[in-house]
Amino acid sequence: MTFDYLRQSLFFFRTHLSRLALIQIPFLLLITVVQYQLLQGGESAEAARTTSSVFISSALDLALMPIYWGATLLYMQSVLQGQTLSTSQAISLSLTCWGRLLLTYILTALAVSTGLLLLIVPGIYIGIRLAFAEFYCVMEGKGPMESLRASWASSSDFFWPLLQGLALIFGVLMLAEVMIGQMLSETRILMLALSLLAQFLGVMSSIYAYRIYCVMKEEHKPL
Repeated sequence: MTFDYLRQSLFFFRTHLSRLALIQIPFLLLITVVQYQLLQGGESAEAARTTSSVFISSALDLALMPIYWGATLLYMQSVLQGQTLSTSQAISLSLTCWGRLLLTYILTALAVSTGLLLLIVPGIYIGIRLAFAEFYCVMEGKGPMESLRASWASSSDFFWPLLQGLALIFGVLMLAEVMIGQMLSETRILMLALSLLAQFLGVMSSIYAYRIYCVMKEEHKPL
């Protein structure tokens, strides 16, 4: 079952690669360019520069993430509904849910981080159980806390398929990034390009989780 969902997710990714890239790459490129610029400078200001760079890049990423991820989720939903959105339409609609999606991501990150402090395994468990939260937030218009509660309640029966598929996706991406990164370790620009590509390929995890979310909604549909 897990491999069937993975195969279907990969097919969706390949079929809609260009549109997904148009939605995400401009934002990821902006973040990457800013990060690269922040890394430049003299060694004398290294410590202060590192602290401010982390803060600025994190703030920028946090501000933009609900836009390009919200647009990605709305695009995926529109495809399955047979009313495919254009790139501009998806991005425009994502702005309407920016605030609640941002809070959903922040609350999810806090919950997972708290779990990771408790010997890692609880954090992984919490992360899997909250995998549907962004879908409830964007596609059903629920608030942040309501989205987290809904995800926790509905993901119980799908915990293992989610864990297996997401672990495989992240494992393959991480391994590939490390192996390629070792070959490009002396070239900073290429390393940043690799980071951008790895972030974009991370869309596979959302496609996979959304595939299982759709299965869950179908099973829970009233007769």
